[in-house]
Amino acid sequence: MGETGGVLTRFKNPEYTGENRCLPCTIVNGLIAAVVSVAVGAALSTSSSVTTGTAIGGGVFLVSVAAIYFRGYLVPGTPELTKRYFPPWLLSLFGKGPAAGTTYDSDLDPEVALQEVGALEPCPEGDDLCLTETFRADWNDEIDRIKAEDVSRERLLDLLDIDEGTVEFEEFGDAFQASVNERVVGKWESEAAFLADLGAANVLADRYRNWEQLPVYEQSQLLNGIRLFIDTCPECGGIPEFGTDTVESCCSTHQVAAVSCTDCDARLFESQPI
Repeated sequence: MGETGGVLTRFKNPEYTGENRCLPCTIVNGLIAAVVSVAVGAALSTSSSVTTGTAIGGGVFLVSVAAIYFRGYLVPGTPELTKRYFPPWLLSLFGKGPAAGTTYDSDLDPEVALQEVGALEPCPEGDDLCLTETFRADWNDEIDRIKAEDVSRERLLDLLDIDEGTVEFEEFGDAFQASVNERVVGKWESEAAFLADLGAANVLADRYRNWEQLPVYEQSQLLNGIRLFIDTCPECGGIPEFGTDTVESCCSTHQVAAVSCTDCDARLFESQPI
């Protein structure tokens, strides 16, 4: 049995099966398989016998299901078709669209709040905002200390006042997210982004009045807001650069605004352009 399973596994396409399986593709191909099987069975029932038509139609369906299971799709090119023709709102129902996620109502304005605690200030030239020198120094010191102590992810959860036992981490390549009771409370594009947030959380906990009383999603808003302004990569010390990138999943392709360090290819911030 084990040997048979190993042989069958070799026929699997890992790009579109297992954790990478595209649910919309599977559903669409499953419907196609059902329609084709019924059509074949009906046609043969008319020209031959009902028993023969039903048997062959059922056989077509089983072969089709096997193809979907092992290859991820029945009709060649289905993943590309879902990217091109499925609207974002439909993909988001399956957690595949760029708009997938949980949205919270909040009156918090991160830029205003971060200026009030001395983390941001108007740039000397231009209308943009920049890190204050004191916050930059404190932030970098915290990141250096965290790296030296090899602090784990659980430390950030402590600062966000989240019970470790209720947290579930999901990995997506270099990126990962934390969920509490199936509600996403934090997303990090890389370990470098996580280090940036952990250092910023330590500094903001000292500067922001009643930090501990803030809802987790508002704390996350502030951490995401300040990370956009980071000017030194926590992982390799390189200079982050702002640009746009195309993010591609099994079912969708969309543009994002991104802050990345080209020295070590660490993604520090990612957001859909408005």
